[in-house]
Amino acid sequence: MLTLIRQELYKQLHGKFYIGWGIVTLAMALFAGFVYHSSKELSQINANGPIFSSAIIVVLVAMIVFASSILTTDFSNNTVKYLFARQFSRGKIFISKLVTIVVMYVYLLVVSFVSTLIANALFNKMRSIPFDVFGNRISGMSFYLFLMLSLVLLISCLFKSNAVAIAIGIVFYFVVSIINPFLSIFIYYHSWVKYIPLTFLNVYSQTISPMMSEMTKLSLNEMRVGSIIWGIVFLLITYVVYNRRNV
Repeated sequence: MLTLIRQELYKQLHGKFYIGWGIVTLAMALFAGFVYHSSKELSQINANGPIFSSAIIVVLVAMIVFASSILTTDFSNNTVKYLFARQFSRGKIFISKLVTIVVMYVYLLVVSFVSTLIANALFNKMRSIPFDVFGNRISGMSFYLFLMLSLVLLISCLFKSNAVAIAIGIVFYFVVSIINPFLSIFIYYHSWVKYIPLTFLNVYSQTISPMMSEMTKLSLNEMRVGSIIWGIVFLLITYVVYNRRNV
């Protein structure tokens, strides 16, 4: 298992993902800091929260892109034959992929935090860091990504295409807010609708805006538990598909 994890991390260190998306995250934080600094009204407030929020939106997109390709790349490059030839079980390979996803997520969160500190020094007059706000954003994003990336992994494995998974993942993020009014109506007339995966994709929004509970009809803890349950369900289905996939 440790050998597989080291191999996965080695591939990422010799790729361009962690460098490219790290630069984009820094650029987004600096841009957000510049926007707040340039406005007379906005420059009067502590912009560290919004700057960090802007940075982790980049993290969201980066993780969708990363997760969508981590299973399909080995098949497209035929490196999966090498892994199977060394008698690694598909279960261990699958788990090593999940561990790599977690490591890359933590790395990008650290980049987001450091980028916010840099933007704070350059544009925000070194105001205090609202760690409670940061923790709130990270918590909400973590539950959201656990569900979303589980779905992205399943889609990439079913369609054998990272492009489809990327498109669906990003579209889901932007479309959820659009369909929420319709989802609210369905929940009002059919209470069971609040338990579908689409509802739990609002876990990040409800974490930073508790008023969302009026739409979802679920408490924040229920949203978190539901996100975990559906995420596990999608991961189990993904493993079954991955385990039966032909080389």
